Amino acid sequence: MKKIILAISLLNLMSIVNAATTSSAPVASSPAKSAKAGKDSAVVTVNTSNCDADTPCYVIKTSATQLSQAVNQNLSDKDAMTMIQNSIVPQIDFNLMTKFAMGTSWKQASPKQQTKITQLFQQLLIFQYSSALSKFKGAQVSIDSSNISGEKQNKAAVKGTFKLPSNGKSTNQPVNIEWDLAKIGSNWKIYDVKIENVSIVTTYRTQFNDTVQNEGVDSLIKQLQNKINSLQSKS
Repeated sequence: MKKIILAISLLNLMSIVNAATTSSAPVASSPAKSAKAGKDSAVVTVNTSNCDADTPCYVIKTSATQLSQAVNQNLSDKDAMTMIQNSIVPQIDFNLMTKFAMGTSWKQASPKQQTKITQLFQQLLIFQYSSALSKFKGAQVSIDSSNISGEKQNKAAVKGTFKLPSNGKSTNQPVNIEWDLAKIGSNWKIYDVKIENVSIVTTYRTQFNDTVQNEGVDSLIKQLQNKINSLQSKS
């Protein structure tokens, strides 16, 4: 479960503060003007050459610009949530993410229930995500590769590593991270994140299917709503 919380928090967590886009030779890039580099700044390095506009890698990199403001400028939870809603949510296909997370249970839900579950799942991830941003001061993210696959060239995986700063008692080791994207129309959208091969979608699928099979779709909707209500009461 700790990996899943990390995966949720890393759905796009990175900064392009002082980011350097490099291939075999360095390529200059401009640091984000809104944040100052420092020992407590989240930093991302792009090591893949395939990060041009309209590519999966570009989606990940550009989303990081807004997130760096939340991490490095200490935005409040409310402001961070607003920023995520306006800038990050459009980069994610929550309908596809929810459909995959539901698995076989998706077809057991009516169109109205599917819409409701998608809305609640999105709200839940945003609440969990925005409240966790402050924990990633000093994080280092490296984007190492970006590959497109599938017969229609409509699936992609952007891979890299994530490392939290050492806390003085232990040295945190880099963990592998993968963003999975699908091409929806002409745009690339994120639909899953894997941390050390632990997938958000797969983990929630187990929880969702257990609830639907044992208690029904309406019970899943109620559970999601209760979790959101609990998070709202604490914010």
